[in-house]
Amino acid sequence: MTASSVTSLSMDPPMMLVCINRAAPMAASVSAAGCFSINVLSEQGAALAHRFATPSEDKFRGVPTVEGLHGMPLLEDALAHLECEVVEEVVGGTHSIFLGRVLRARAAARGEPLAYFRGKFGRFQFAVNDDVYQRVRSLVVEREYAANSIVDVTDLADALAVDEASAFYALTRLTEDGLLRRDPERGYVVVALDSRTSDYAFDARSMIQAGVIERVLPDLVDGRIEELAAHVDDMAMLIAHDQFVDFDAYLDANYSFHLGLVRLAGNPALEAAFDSLGLRSVMRRSFGATSKTSADFVSVHEDIVDGLRRRDVSATVAALRRYSDMAKLRMREVLGEHGGVL
Repeated sequence: MTASSVTSLSMDPPMMLVCINRAAPMAASVSAAGCFSINVLSEQGAALAHRFATPSEDKFRGVPTVEGLHGMPLLEDALAHLECEVVEEVVGGTHSIFLGRVLRARAAARGEPLAYFRGKFGRFQFAVNDDVYQRVRSLVVEREYAANSIVDVTDLADALAVDEASAFYALTRLTEDGLLRRDPERGYVVVALDSRTSDYAFDARSMIQAGVIERVLPDLVDGRIEELAAHVDDMAMLIAHDQFVDFDAYLDANYSFHLGLVRLAGNPALEAAFDSLGLRSVMRRSFGATSKTSADFVSVHEDIVDGLRRRDVSATVAALRRYSDMAKLRMREVLGEHGGVL
């Protein structure tokens, strides 16, 4: 059946709650079986939702399934499956409320869930909003809007053919990213990036990380170092012939490496200070403005890891500072290609 009331109840132990009208055959079936499965449909699953909401002699005809625990049917095309055993059954008005302990849960790596609102199936608004955010971010990063220019919510919504709420969401997130700033009089303004701004950010990063290394390296366990090394391996795979294969993925690996260094200190205040530097935004707006890069950036990260493995504080800090100098130099090259300001 297509259920209209399914709720996450508890994380420890993992439990779900399902309400079923006692007039529906499914209520008696779940009660007798003592178990039930939940199939979370993807945004392409409207036809399945309609099928299982409509009385039929064989709702499963032509629907690909696999057998789950206790013989429970799982829809192959579902976004996620939760297989539950009933631990309690409660009567509430016209419905039976089944509390189920989750025995097994699986989810697809990608996809969005099907939404139902005012009699229609569709996508959750957050998926729509995220699409708009990604489009506007690309416009800003790729300099479709000049530094210090104003981005008007209404004009942006009209240009992208979206509603103003989605445009406002995108501008708000870009403000959090440091790509825009909210001026009380002018509205949303594109933040200019110059060499002085980037120098401050890269120098601050290396100083924070040098302090962490000097404090924790002597007692650092090998496993933490190898976690950092894995991020460097990811970066290496995302550069070919001095070109980014996938800049966003490279940026994720790079930022995870440097945040991982800071996290070695186990100090939330230090992590917050590092995050406030906005380095992800600085790198996205500068290095992301061109596909050109250098394998030397991977090599210097390998030198950092080598210093960590040898527990050599001086060598590790020297490699960190060398990387900072390389980043500042590359920033000047990128800015020079774009008039000195991004």
